Amino acid sequence: MSAFRNALSRTALRALLRPASVRQTMPAVVRSISLLARSNAVSTIQDRKQGFATSVPFADFSKEDDSLDKAQQYMDEGVSFQENNMLPLAMSSFQKSINVRPTAAAYYNMGVCYFELGDFQSSINSFQESLKISPHHADVHTNIASAYIRINGNMKDALTHLQAAANIAPQDAEIQFNLGVISEQTSDLDGAIKAYQAAVDLGLDSAEMNLRNVKTKKFAKMAKEAEFTDAKSD
Repeated sequence: MSAFRNALSRTALRALLRPASVRQTMPAVVRSISLLARSNAVSTIQDRKQGFATSVPFADFSKEDDSLDKAQQYMDEGVSFQENNMLPLAMSSFQKSINVRPTAAAYYNMGVCYFELGDFQSSINSFQESLKISPHHADVHTNIASAYIRINGNMKDALTHLQAAANIAPQDAEIQFNLGVISEQTSDLDGAIKAYQAAVDLGLDSAEMNLRNVKTKKFAKMAKEAEFTDAKSD
């Protein structure tokens, strides 16, 4: 999977968020900053730790193209600023990279900068631009979901993007876990059970407690409905 991971809350909803960096009251679904951008989109362990897009993704390297080198130069500059928490300078560099040659990585990193600055709508806009160029990246969807939650607790749109992320990366236990949390919060207990079970099956042992809790919640709901039905028939 691409390197999109890093600081913000890649784990989002882990107990309403797994420690990453932006741990807040609402479940955050962001796993941020990176769209690792090599021509083959293969990430390395170091890329995942660093979390920033380090090169221009999905470019046609079979052709001579000076704009690609220039875009990469601005990308490297922006990543350096971003690593040092110099976000305005990072955003300026990413925008220069976009002006030279729009890439999913530059839009992605721009979105993360907006997210870290608390401008969640602009963050969503940038992530959406990233998806237009490279639509099959699960972490972009998790970041959009997180931003929707931060704006106004918009669980409906958050759920839509988490489902998209799960479809793209069905073997990702953390995405399944986050999907379970949002499904549970939107009262889709069957969906929550399915997602938590998938997370457990994929090796995320900490999801077992959530799975037990939501099953208990469903049993209590069924018992209450049965009691109401019996009372009505009497």
